[in-house]
Amino acid sequence: MTARSNRNGKESTPPSSTHQNHRTARVVAKSPPVLGGQALLKDMDSYREKVSASPDAARGFLTRLGVMTLDGTLKTLIRG
Repeated sequence: MTARSNRNGKESTPPSSTHQNHRTARVVAKSPPVLGGQALLKDMDSYREKVSASPDAARGFLTRLGVMTLDGTLKTLIRG
């Protein structure tokens, strides 16, 4: 690659291939294994049982889902 002129008219060297921009560096979390068929249904049932085990667990799920506020009132999601 050849040098380029920047806005100030000065020549700049192209970025090296080893240069890493902080915006492009990403931390990739290890994802859980992909389930299918009966294993997926079993996992969904166990999560449903965990979430509905107590009123507090259900409220926590609805709050994380975004349909309930922290004080326990339901949000109006569709306005007409």
